[in-house]
Amino acid sequence: MPPTPQLLVDQINQFARTVPAELVNAVAARLEQTPADNWPYLQAQLLQVVSQPEARSQLKQLLHRWQSLAPTLPPVSVALALRAAGYAEAYHRHNGQIALVWTGPDSGNQLLRRTDQALLQVINSAQLNLLVVSFAVYKIEDIRRALLAAAERGVDISICIEAPDPSAGKITFNTLAALGQRLAEQATVYAWPVGQRPQAADGKHGSLHVKCAVADDRLLFISSANLTGYALSLNMELGVLIDGGALPGEVVAHFELLIARQVLIPV
Repeated sequence: MPPTPQLLVDQINQFARTVPAELVNAVAARLEQTPADNWPYLQAQLLQVVSQPEARSQLKQLLHRWQSLAPTLPPVSVALALRAAGYAEAYHRHNGQIALVWTGPDSGNQLLRRTDQALLQVINSAQLNLLVVSFAVYKIEDIRRALLAAAERGVDISICIEAPDPSAGKITFNTLAALGQRLAEQATVYAWPVGQRPQAADGKHGSLHVKCAVADDRLLFISSANLTGYALSLNMELGVLIDGGALPGEVVAHFELLIARQVLIPV
């Protein structure tokens, strides 16, 4: 396929990924009923279908790509592409795909994804919301830049990290400082206060030892790797990348409940 139509295909797929399935089908149905000989009328008819601001923004981008790159493409063809993309996305969300993610010695298994690549995929794919959870954070310049880029494109970012004070000395470095002031200001950063942690008989408290990232409730990365340069490139680490299905949304919902119950609090 020539490169110009491919950009329109990418925009259609983006719309199907980020907009609820019922809206994708509603836009497709309106396209099938609207003549193509009056572009302003067609645009107005389609925008009437979508009221949510983010969805309207995505639809406007799709219409701009269509008009600028393939203006002679009939509405029924775009409707068919939207329905196909929406069906594929719904199937993908329901069933999901799982890939193993690895940092460490090369076993020759080319099917294993690299840890840093998988984490960057999650961050770079986020369009609406992003959850990142880690015990340790330092020397992550590539990840920090990707997180900043996500914030700049309007992604709502929540970061849950371990911190020196509530960790009771389990970490000695300032994880908040490692994120950088600019990122800390654009994301909402949460910690697990000592008063909310279980305590053993010897007085030791539990640790925030989770390492995961979730983009748009649909792409979930779970790993043994912390957000550190060594974990992402040097250590032996193993994880999974789950694309679609119910699990990504369930992880986000779980952390949202922890935040609502003030088990995790903003710092």
